[in-house]
Amino acid sequence: MVNKGTESVLEANPYIDSLIPLDKKEFKKSIWKFFSFLRELRKENYTLCILPHFSFRSTLIGFASGAKERIGYETAGFSFLLTKKIPRPILGMHEVEKLFSLLYSKEEYSNIQKRPELYWKEESVFRIRELMKENRLESGNYVLLAPSSVWETKRMPASKFRVLGERIFKETGKKVVLIGSKADLDLCEEVGSGYAINFAGKTNLPELSFLVSKAALVISNDSSPIHFASAFNIPTLAVFGATVPDFGYTPLADLSFISEIHGLTCRPCGIHGGRTCPEGHFRCMKEQDTNKMFEVAVQLEQGNVK
Repeated sequence: MVNKGTESVLEANPYIDSLIPLDKKEFKKSIWKFFSFLRELRKENYTLCILPHFSFRSTLIGFASGAKERIGYETAGFSFLLTKKIPRPILGMHEVEKLFSLLYSKEEYSNIQKRPELYWKEESVFRIRELMKENRLESGNYVLLAPSSVWETKRMPASKFRVLGERIFKETGKKVVLIGSKADLDLCEEVGSGYAINFAGKTNLPELSFLVSKAALVISNDSSPIHFASAFNIPTLAVFGATVPDFGYTPLADLSFISEIHGLTCRPCGIHGGRTCPEGHFRCMKEQDTNKMFEVAVQLEQGNVK
């Protein structure tokens, strides 16, 4: 079960029998549609329900499914409806390990590959293949820049992304491609105008997966492109500001580097960041060193990051 609009990420996964898109907005409009959804869900006669979310709604859905075994986190809403509750530390463990803890003991999951796996249907990537051909993008000849994030305090300033992107373009011979949603079009234009290829708003999720899988390097804020890169073991330079690596959303690629400003007592200022810097200075992003980041980017692309 996934949020409606994200099911394309998993639609080609050979290990999944069926996907159930959950339209939260629709259920908020009509409680009767929600109850109807629960009735249909119960007809499937599920025996095990694993709940990696914390919301009251998720736990209620698990309970209403009729599954006799319901595993989730002890901090979840309505956790008394779970048959097995697992502790989930905020800091320390990687998010993948936190998810594994719902299924395995620490000894068991310590030997399991932690990188995610992403698949796509061939017809789902036809358009991006053509778009790449038009722009002469081939495997390993371009670097992806993802300058956006839902949360403003997780975004390195566009001016810094531009300095970094221009140096990569001029000094490494690699093409630079900007990625993001339609809402990020202007931001990506600000970062890449005059030297980069702007794909903001031009890719759906399977197409983004394909584009990431052929990149030489991904440079991103603490946002989803990091995890797409992990799935294909693409070298990754991750920029952390308001959030910290200890939250567990770090790259899983063999070659990766996290650029962050140490010594700021105000970090982290929130589990997801925020709209504005609570301290008013935004030092965690304004003090990012693009010279150091460029050096690391070159090392990552060459496979010898220290």
